[in-house]
Amino acid sequence: MSANFCYFFDLVKQSFNKVYNFQFPLTSKHPFHSIPSMLSRGAAISLAIFCFVSFLFLFSKSGCSFQDQYQYGISLIQLPYFTNATEADNSNSSKFTDPPFQDPQNNIVPMTPRPPPSKDEVIDSGDDEVVGGENAMSYFRKLSGSTHDFLSGRSNTGQAMQVLAAYSYKDHFSASISIAKKIGSIAFCRYIGASGTEVVEPVESRVYPFFVVYCSRRNNVTMLGVTNDKSEPITAANSALLIRQYQHNVSFCLAPIYGKEPKWLHFVELVEHYKLQGVNKFFIYIREIGDYDKKMIDSYVKSGEVEIVNIPGTVSDVIAQQLMGVADCLLRSRTYSKWSIFADIDERLIMTDDRMTIDGFMRSITDESIGSVAFPQRWIMKREHIPEKFESDQQIIEKMPTRAWHETTSAALKGHPLCQEQVSCWGKDIVHNEKAIRMLVHEVVEFYPGFRELFLDPSIGYIRHYRDVKMQSWEANNVANLRKFGPFSNTTYPNSIGTKLLKNVLNRLHRLSYSQ
Repeated sequence: MSANFCYFFDLVKQSFNKVYNFQFPLTSKHPFHSIPSMLSRGAAISLAIFCFVSFLFLFSKSGCSFQDQYQYGISLIQLPYFTNATEADNSNSSKFTDPPFQDPQNNIVPMTPRPPPSKDEVIDSGDDEVVGGENAMSYFRKLSGSTHDFLSGRSNTGQAMQVLAAYSYKDHFSASISIAKKIGSIAFCRYIGASGTEVVEPVESRVYPFFVVYCSRRNNVTMLGVTNDKSEPITAANSALLIRQYQHNVSFCLAPIYGKEPKWLHFVELVEHYKLQGVNKFFIYIREIGDYDKKMIDSYVKSGEVEIVNIPGTVSDVIAQQLMGVADCLLRSRTYSKWSIFADIDERLIMTDDRMTIDGFMRSITDESIGSVAFPQRWIMKREHIPEKFESDQQIIEKMPTRAWHETTSAALKGHPLCQEQVSCWGKDIVHNEKAIRMLVHEVVEFYPGFRELFLDPSIGYIRHYRDVKMQSWEANNVANLRKFGPFSNTTYPNSIGTKLLKNVLNRLHRLSYSQ
C-alpha cells in the first residue's frame, strides 16, 4: 500500500472534518494537513465530494486498510532523543542528538536497541549445565580448589547448614547459605518435591563461591535443601522453596545496611535516583536499622518496588556480611533481571551525559563478551549526618545529599598505583547476572568463560559517592591518597534530573507522612 494513497485518505478525512465537524482517528501529522482549513465551506464541500467519490474508486482498487494507515503514520513519527529533564526545552531541541560518548576501549556502540527480554518462565530440565566444555559441577570444584579463601579464619566447619534462599534456573539450582563455610567444603544438594519428600538421591557439591552451593538441576523439585551430610534430616532451616521469577532489564542490590546513624533520606533519595535511571526492582539487605528508617523502606515494600532480605546474625564480621549479601543478590537478581547494580546506600551511579539513563546505556551494549560494567569512584565529602526525621520541604532542599554536597575528588581509575589490591580501584559494577560466577564487594573476580569487565572512562559514567568524612576518621586517614588521583573540584548533581529527583523525594515523604 503506497504512502501517497494513505496521505490522500488523510486529506479526505480532513475535508469531512471541515464540513461535518466529524473526527476521524488521527493517524499522522503532515505538513499539508492545514490545506482544508484554508478553504471556504463551499470549496471544502466540493473537495469532499470529489475526494469521497475518488476514494471509493481507489479503495476498491488498492485496498487501503487501517493497518496501512497506521504504518503510514508511524513512518512519519520522529522520536526525540530521550532526556531526563523535568520539562522539555524546545528552544534547545535541535542540539539533542546522539550523546558525545567517548569510549577509548571501543566497546560501546551507543543506543543500539535490544529486543525486550523474555517473560517466559525457565523451562524445566534435568540436564546439567556445561561450562567451559565440561560438567558445571566438575568445573566449579576445580575453581574452589584454586581460590584463596580469606574467610577461612571465620569459617564454621562443623556447624549445620542454614539456607538463606534457593533459586531455579534453566539448567541448574543454586542456594545461598548464611553460615560461613570454607570454600571447597563438601555440601549435599537435597531435592524435595511437592509432597515434601526427596524425589531423587542427594548430589555431592562444594561451597563455591562464598556463601553459595551450586546444585545440578533435577525434575519435579519445588524445594532445595543443603546439608553437610547426605543422611542429615531436612529442616526448615536447611531448605527453602525454589524462587522462579520473570526477567526485566536492570535491578539494584543494596549492600547490607547496619549502624544506628539515620539513613531514611539516603534511602529515599537512592530509590528515586535509580528509578529515574530505569531501575524497577530493589533488593535491600538489612542487618541493623532504626524504626524510622524501616518505615521508609516498608513504604516501598508496599508499593512492590523493594524486597527486603534480612541478614541473619550467623556472622558478625561486616565484610563477611557484605559477601553474603553480594553472593545472594547475584543469585536472586539472576531470576529477575539481565543486569544488576551493586552499590552502597550513599553511592549514585550516573551517566556523565545525563540525557542518557543507566537502563538506556546498558541496552546499548552490543559486545556480548562484556560481563560487567565498572563505574569509577568519585568521592564527595559529606560533612554532616542525615537529619533524624523529616520535618519540612526546606529541610530536604537543604539537606538532601545530592543538593547539599559538592566537594569532589578526581576519578579513581583502574591501574592507578594506589589500586594494586583493589583491582577495580573501588569502583562498583553493573553485572550481567548470567555471565558472572563470583563477586567481591567491588568487582567480579570470576566470569563464565569468554566474558570480561568493561571499566568505564569517567567521561561516560561514574559514581557520585556521598561519603561521611567523619565515620572512622575516613577523611583524615585517606585525604592524602585521594589527592593522588588528581585535584578536588566542586561538582553538582545534574539539574536536568535534580529537579525531578527533589520532587519525587518530597512526594514520597509527604505520602508517608499523611499515611501515619
